[in-house]
Parts: sequence; C-alpha cells; structure tokens
Amino acid sequence: MTDKKASKTEVAADGKKGLGTIIGKISGKGRLETEVERLSSRVAELELGLQNTKNQLERKEALARQAVADRQEAESRLNQERVRTQTLSHELEKMRTESQNRLEFRGVENLSPSAVQAYLSKLSSFRSPSEDLLTVYLPAGTRLLAIVPEKTLELVEEETCSLLDRLNTETGMVFFYDLHSMISEAIVPPFPVSSAVWYIKDSFETAPLEENLDTSCRMLVLVLHAGESFIGFAPDARVFDTEEFIKSSVKEKHSKGGFSQRRFERLREEDIAHHMDKVFEALDKVLEENSPVDFVVLNGDTPLIREAEKRLPLSPEIIEKPADIKVEKTGGEEILRTVLSSRRYLL
Repeated sequence: MTDKKASKTEVAADGKKGLGTIIGKISGKGRLETEVERLSSRVAELELGLQNTKNQLERKEALARQAVADRQEAESRLNQERVRTQTLSHELEKMRTESQNRLEFRGVENLSPSAVQAYLSKLSSFRSPSEDLLTVYLPAGTRLLAIVPEKTLELVEEETCSLLDRLNTETGMVFFYDLHSMISEAIVPPFPVSSAVWYIKDSFETAPLEENLDTSCRMLVLVLHAGESFIGFAPDARVFDTEEFIKSSVKEKHSKGGFSQRRFERLREEDIAHHMDKVFEALDKVLEENSPVDFVVLNGDTPLIREAEKRLPLSPEIIEKPADIKVEKTGGEEILRTVLSSRRYLL
C-alpha cells in the first residue's frame, strides 16, 4: 500500500518536472525569438542607415565631381577671358599708337622775341569768370601726368595729352589750355623751364615765361655745317659782341658707287675734319676772351654737333636747337634772333 503511494508520488513529481521543462523550453524559445526579432530589427535599421550613408556619399561624390567639372569649366572660361583681355589690350594699344601717329598739330610756328612778347600780351588778357584757364610749366623730360592732378587732367582732351607727350624738347615747354578747348597750345621757350608748376585760375599765368624770355646770360652759339660754320658770343643774350664765320672747301656728296665713291667719301671726311679743326681753333680764341659761359646753343648737322659735344672744353648747360640755320644765307643778327625764338604748337 505504501509502495503504491510512493509510486504515485514519484509519478506526480516526474509529471511536474516534465511540465516545467516543457514550459522552460517554451519560455527560452520566446526569448530567443524576441532577441532574433530585436537583432533583425537592428540589422534592418543598420542596413537602412548604411543605405542612407551610401546615398549621402554618392550625392557628395556627385557634387564633388560636379564641383570639379564646374571648377575646370570656370578655369577654362577664366583663361579664355584672360586671353581675350590680353588680345583686346594689345589691339587697344595698337589703336592708340596708330591714333597718336595720325594725330597732327593744328599748327607750328617760330615766334621771334618781339613776336612772342606780343603773343603773351594777348594771351594774358584772357579772363574767365569760372576760373578754368590751365597753365602748366613742364621742364624737359617731364610729363603732364606727373604734374597735374588726375581729376584736373581728366578735363584735358586725350588727344591733346598725346600730342604733348610727343614733344621732346631741350628746354621744356609751357602749356596753355582753356578747359572748354577754346585755347590749347604749347610754347617752347629758348631757355630751360626751371621748375614744374601748374595753375588753374581766371587767367593764364605768363609771368614765369616772361622771366624766362628776359633771361640775361653769357651765351655761346655754334652753328655747325660742313664747310660753313658760325661762332657767336652774346654776353647778355641780346647782341653778339663776337662773331666768327668759318669757311672751308668741303667736297659735295658723291652718289656713284664702287671704289671711287669710297675714296671720295674718305676725302670728304678729311675735309670735314679739317673744317672742324679750324672751328675749334677759332672757338678756343673766343673762349679765352669771353669765359665763363652760361649756355652753349648748338645747331647744324647732327654728326658735327655730336663731335662738338665731345670736344667742348667747358661744362655749361648745352641746348640743341632744331631750327635749320643756313650760315651762308644769314648774318649774326638773324642767327641770334632764330636762337632766341620760341616755338609755338597749336594742339
């Protein structure tokens, strides 16, 4: 009886144990399934994130490629514009040069000392209530742009500035300009303009130029031509008190070719050298009696002027005059009048 009870008890215990095992198994599977679902969800989330990242990366790469392409295109356009700008600048400079070469002075004339005084008297009589009369004193080698302020210079016509830049004078110049372009001209005086200065007022400033023209100095004049030359000394730049005309026999130029021409040219050069020796022999005597000298004015054939510059035994200021003075056709008084003349350029 007892054994039967024990057997029943064991069976019951075994039954409970098996049920617990089954329930435990069922419970563990659920947890695994839950974990699997969670992990699957996480994997899906990561895959989605990965895909989003890939999409963003692809978009950035596409943008980067586009940026590179845009940059290359921009650089290409920039290079094209640079080339175009350089081409246009070159063409503009060429056009300016051609335009300047085509520009001509409205007139050019020499004014004797008396004529320039009359000219200045008339010029100084002009008056403008708006104070727009410009006067500029330019020493040799000085440009208008270096003296006049840019804002004022903008009121001067570009063609006028171009013409002024073409004037390369030994003594500088004085520029008179009405900002309404009624008056536009330059005067090249016989003696150097001493300082750079500009005025803009109701009248033209002529006083410094009048002082220049009234310069009293010890002046030596050399007019040098092959065969005929002149030496003059004026102690007050008014009248020569010493005049020397030097004449020599110099062969005329030979136009035939060959050996005879070379021999002829050699003989001609010897004649010219002999003539220059006579000139400097006479010059030495003039200088012995009339030193010191403030200015030496040179005129004549360019090779002879260059030779004279080398052989002059003194160091005063040298002025080279462009006027073509013919010694055989003029006397000392006419030579001095030409040397002291001013040159007028209508712009």
